Parts: sequence; C-alpha cells; structure tokens
Amino acid sequence: MTIRDYAFKLNYNNLKQNNQERTFVGNLGLTKEQILLKDLKVIADEYLELEKIKRAFTRAILKNYKDLDFSRFTKFPRYYIKENYIKKRVSSANIRGLNVVSVDGSSISKKFMDVDFSFLKAIAVQYYFKENHIARIKYFPDLNGFNNYFVQANFINRDENSIDAKISLDMNYIEINLLNDMIERNSSIDLIILDGSIVIMPINLLFSKDPEISKKYDTLLKAYQRLYSNCKEHGIILIGSIKDTRTSALTNLLCDSIQLLKPTYSKLSDFIKLNYREVVKYLSDISLFNRLLIKSERSCIFNCKTEIDKIRDTGIKKEIPYYFPLSFYAFYLKTAKYDTPCRIEFFMDEKHSIENASKKADLISSIILPISSLNDNYGLPIPQIEAHKRAVFKKNEIDILFNNLIRNLHLNGISLLEKRRNRRPF
Repeated sequence: MTIRDYAFKLNYNNLKQNNQERTFVGNLGLTKEQILLKDLKVIADEYLELEKIKRAFTRAILKNYKDLDFSRFTKFPRYYIKENYIKKRVSSANIRGLNVVSVDGSSISKKFMDVDFSFLKAIAVQYYFKENHIARIKYFPDLNGFNNYFVQANFINRDENSIDAKISLDMNYIEINLLNDMIERNSSIDLIILDGSIVIMPINLLFSKDPEISKKYDTLLKAYQRLYSNCKEHGIILIGSIKDTRTSALTNLLCDSIQLLKPTYSKLSDFIKLNYREVVKYLSDISLFNRLLIKSERSCIFNCKTEIDKIRDTGIKKEIPYYFPLSFYAFYLKTAKYDTPCRIEFFMDEKHSIENASKKADLISSIILPISSLNDNYGLPIPQIEAHKRAVFKKNEIDILFNNLIRNLHLNGISLLEKRRNRRPF
C-alpha cells in the first residue's frame, strides 16, 4: 500500500464523525461485551492507521530536509520560524564552574462549605558544578530545601474557578519573587531554569471581572519584569523548561511554511500525496519532534507567546510594552535517547539579531545537555528534578498541616463541614 493509499483509506472527516456517532448514538450506551469485542478494536485500528500516516509524514520531512529552506521568509516579522533549518545537532559544553538555579513550587487546598484553605511551598535549588557530573548543592531560602511554606484562607464566597486562579497567581508570584530575592543576594548565578514557561499565562486573567485577580495579575507582571531586568543586569540566562505540552504551534508553522513553498508533483510531492494539511491536525509539537529529533539535536527556534503582542496592539494596557520590551523564543531539545524532547523558552532584547538568538539557543542547549542526559529514559535537567522533589507536598505534610488547623478550630467549638462530594457515607 502506498503513502497515498494511506491518506485515501483514512478519511479524516469520517473519522471525526465516527467518533461522535460512537459516543452519542441513541439514548443508551453499549454493553461491556460490545465495547470489548467491537469498539475498542475499531478505535485501535483507527489509531494504527493514523500512526502509519504520522510516520509517513515524518519520513517525508526527513527525505525532503534540504528542500525545506525557509530563508526567504525568516526576515518577515510575522513569519515566526527564525532559522533556515528544521533541526540541527548541538554539542555538550564543559559546565565546570557554572552556577545553575532552578525553582519550583506546589500548592494544596481544601474547600469546605464556607471557607477554603490552601498551603503553598516554593524552593530554589542551586547547583555549583565542580565537574560535569559533580556538583555542590545549596537551597534557598531554607538551607535544607524543605521549609518555605505559606498559608492562605479565603473567606469570601467565590466560585471555584476564581479561587483556583487566585491560588495559581499566588503560587507563581512566590516562585518569581523567590528568584528575584535570590539574584539580588547572590549575583554569581549563570543560568536559571523555570519549571514551565518564562512568560506569565494565561494573559486573559489581566482583564478578569474579579478586581482582586486583576490586581494580583498586574503585580505578577511587575515581578516578571523585575526578574527579566535582574537577569539582564547580572548576565544571567533565564530559560523555561516545559515537561509536557500539547501545543502544536511549531507544527502548524511548519505546515504553513511547506504551503508557502508551493509543493507540486515535481517538487515536495510527498507532502501532496499525504494531504499534509490534514495530517498535522493529529500531531503536537512534542509528538512530531520526538520523531524528527535524535539525542543531542534541537529544532529551529520560533517566536512564542505572541499573545503579548496582541495586547500591545490593542493599547488597552499601555504599560505592557514597558514590562516586556523583549522577544520570546522557543525550541525543542532532545536530551535523552528514549524520552520526548523538552520545550525550552528564552528571551532576547527587542533590538537583537536573529543570529544572536540562534547562538543563544545553541549555548542554552550546550549547557542543558550534560545536566539532562544521565538517564536515557528521562531527560529533564537535574536541578529542575531536584527542585520539584523538594517543593512537592508529601502526604504526611498535608495531614500535619490540615489536622493542626482543624484541631485549632475544634478547640473553639467550630467544626468545618466538607463539601458533600467529599463526605459520602458509602
């Protein structure tokens, strides 16, 4: 069966329709036997067909690698891929003498009928590398890397989404503020790894109907601006390392770029046969570049977080350009043989050259590789893993904190009533 046959056999529109029909046919569901004997097999067969097409798309990219030259487009401001190649090989640096910091936080909350309580914790970890795989580890602000807690109570009657947004903003602010304090006390840091994006999201919270959330968001924007300024002043590289993401931003940019190259049956015909514009709907960036990259390779860099540009253009928040006179980039880096690539984000001054952005991506990759490739199955930077281990709440911590709170209330004759879904008698 040819590649074209694959695309022909699998009708994408019918696939969507079949999924809906399988889920919503009639008023009754299916028996367990029907699911086991028919539907699960059908779904597995559909997925296998999709997998064949994804592999064919990957082969088409690798086969036509040299013809996928985007150099004529990269100079345009609204063309977001900023390198001529899809991927490149990078080398590991000797990181002896480097100070690498990572920060992470976690939160736990319990929601009762009349009040909500939440505990938050954030820890920064600093690795001073004596050799590539030998480091001295310090923690901030707690020397042991365990005790940096915050407690909050919400007494105002709010919907759950607002409460969750407030906790998320507070957690984010604690982490960023912790980094700012650490930098201002110790300017010898070379690289900072944020667990997640380096740009605050989602931007729509800036216009929340809840004035407290909108105010917190604006305060957080200023904390980020302070972090960017501190990093620029002290020559610190700030990156965001994102473990898992379902975004398909670069995949869609790649698809648009292929379309700009005007593939025909005499040029890039493999993409025409595949109906590539439909194939990409089933691929995330991680999924695609896990197939394209081998260990020690990175993708091209591309502009990310363009939502900030949209807000700049509206003029609604005129101070945002002063918060972020920067350009944000991302790329995917394969650090371990059997793990998926990491999404890495970084920023540049607005008045920069693309060549410098490309060199910075290479530099970041060369530092991240030796501290992320010790395990073939898990490719996150070691400082990021350590920060997460220290920050995450353990069950015994949760029990101690909440039991102590409830005991203090009981001493004064107050009992908290949990929500009905958490106190079922059966």
